[in-house]
Amino acid sequence: MSSLLSTARALLRPEPVPSPVYRDAVIGLLAGAAGTLLMGQWSTRITPLITSTGGGQSDKPQPDKDVISPLGQEHVPGESSTAALGRHVYQLINHQMPQKGTRTALSEAVHWGTGVIGGAAYGALAGQKQGPLTGLLFGAGLWLVLDETITPLLGLQDGPRGADARTHANRLGAHLAYGLGLGLSAAALNAALPE
Repeated sequence: MSSLLSTARALLRPEPVPSPVYRDAVIGLLAGAAGTLLMGQWSTRITPLITSTGGGQSDKPQPDKDVISPLGQEHVPGESSTAALGRHVYQLINHQMPQKGTRTALSEAVHWGTGVIGGAAYGALAGQKQGPLTGLLFGAGLWLVLDETITPLLGLQDGPRGADARTHANRLGAHLAYGLGLGLSAAALNAALPE
């Protein structure tokens, strides 16, 4: 009878068991913020060097050239995919178009949210193999799966043929910067934090 009571107590108040996946996901989440910060620096400092035409072309947004989404075009020309997603969520909740300042804040929120959630996924998947190489591979995978496939299929950006090679290279570089920041930060946090 006493063993039955102790079993019942153990089921009702189990001892917390530290989960290595949980630890790795939290480390990835924190490292995802560092990766997102580095990706933002890429966009601020490197993107203008890669995408500038130098030919005096207009900076006016161009209409889409390659809509591959079964949903149709879900963004306006010149709108980033993060801004389009933020706008759609805002409209779903508030039933109105957000103002310009709100659209900017929503875009940043989507960008940072995606970065830290992606970092948590990286941490959980990579486990103890978190580091610069796995971070770079993860960043390249995100570029291929999210940026080049899912985002255009959702209509949040133009399809692959709607952008030139410099734009694709810039997006890949931004995701590699994210992956590098993610992997380096995760490796540093793994070394610094107790098991």
